[in-house]
Amino acid sequence: MQDNNEKKAEKKRRFPVWAMILCAILALLIVAGGAVCIFIGSKLSKINKYDPDAVDTVPPEDETFETDPYVEGTDVIEPGDINWAEDTNTLSKEGVTNILLIGQDTRQEGIKGRSDSMMVLTIDKTTKKIKVTSLMRDMYVQIPGYSDNRINVAYYFGGYDLLKATIEKNLGITIDHFVEVDFFAFQKVVDILGGIYIDLNEEEALALKSWGHRTVVGRNRLDGAAALSYCTMRYVGNSDYERTQRQRRALSAIYDRLKENITVPKIVELVDAILPLVTTNMTNGEIMSHAMGLYGMNAEGVEQYRLPLDGTFTPAYINGMAVLIPDLEKNREYLWEIIYGVKP
Repeated sequence: MQDNNEKKAEKKRRFPVWAMILCAILALLIVAGGAVCIFIGSKLSKINKYDPDAVDTVPPEDETFETDPYVEGTDVIEPGDINWAEDTNTLSKEGVTNILLIGQDTRQEGIKGRSDSMMVLTIDKTTKKIKVTSLMRDMYVQIPGYSDNRINVAYYFGGYDLLKATIEKNLGITIDHFVEVDFFAFQKVVDILGGIYIDLNEEEALALKSWGHRTVVGRNRLDGAAALSYCTMRYVGNSDYERTQRQRRALSAIYDRLKENITVPKIVELVDAILPLVTTNMTNGEIMSHAMGLYGMNAEGVEQYRLPLDGTFTPAYINGMAVLIPDLEKNREYLWEIIYGVKP
């Protein structure tokens, strides 16, 4: 259980790596470009626009389940033994926009993977607040049309539309848009910036070294490949909890490098490298509108949260998977208050 200081600190973390970079670059383009709309439009045209008809889906009869090493003392539960909370209405509110940020888990460029990172970016024009809520990939949920499974496989089975339906069914919030970036964008950003500086503990350094990276305990400059390995390692430290901490450290390191290296040529290089690896269902006008809105807000005051909330889930093994079974009612109430200001 987190103490109050840890909870307060968690609320003030910055954007996830790929979301912060995307928003920052779009905002910088607007500021640097001024009235040069043709230039901005030509850059935004590099972004892939979502085509639901082109999504490769997995039929329900071919659904699969990941397997994980068993941890002594964890309850083994049958899928039919879970009593889910009743479905609820999907909430929305004027002035509040929810953008689903998806970090795609793939090691082969151009191949769709599971959604390794899922975060809901909330832009509240009324309160002038920005909030990011992380959805842990091991959260066990109801997937419409499929068996109950980890939330991250919904994207693999049915793309954005199924992941959106899964989030709305289980958590009761409206998802308005999405932005997807695969890990190759992250790797390219780090390399363009000349690497990032990260302090590694002994376990992290040994793990990276065993994967072919030249690392030592203490301060290291990681190139894109090493930084990607650092952010995605799951079985070093405290599983997914510590993995998300590493991602936040990498974000901070990228932010520092951006401040040191940001120039107009560097912005153009980053944009040209990243935007072709971005997919969204937003129009160019919507992207620019949200980017300008984000630029006008206090990025240092971004509130960040995580679901499932501590004390509202049960670790368990189901179908060979190590999962977190959430109390949907409590997590919905928590999320509704965060996003819409609705108190139970």
